[in-house]
Amino acid sequence: MTRTFVEGYALATERTDARLTIHYVKLDDSTRRLREPVAVESACCAFVDWSIDDTHADLRLIVTGTPDRLAALNVGSASR
Repeated sequence: MTRTFVEGYALATERTDARLTIHYVKLDDSTRRLREPVAVESACCAFVDWSIDDTHADLRLIVTGTPDRLAALNVGSASR
C-alpha cells in the first residue's frame, strides 16, 4: 500500500499468528484504491492469501498465512 493511502484511510490493525487484518475507512474511493495494490501484492507475494472484506461498516484487508510468511511481509504498521 502506498503511504498516502495508509495515512488517509487506515483505522486499525489486528494481528494473530496466522492473520493480519487492516481496517480502512470504507468509501467508494478507498475500495477502488485498495483493489489495485492487493492485485499486485497477490501476484508478487502469493505465499500468503490476500482478500478484501467489504461486508462491514469498514473496509478490511485480510492477509492470511503461516506466522513465518506473515512476518516476511512489510505490512501492518498502519495502526492509529
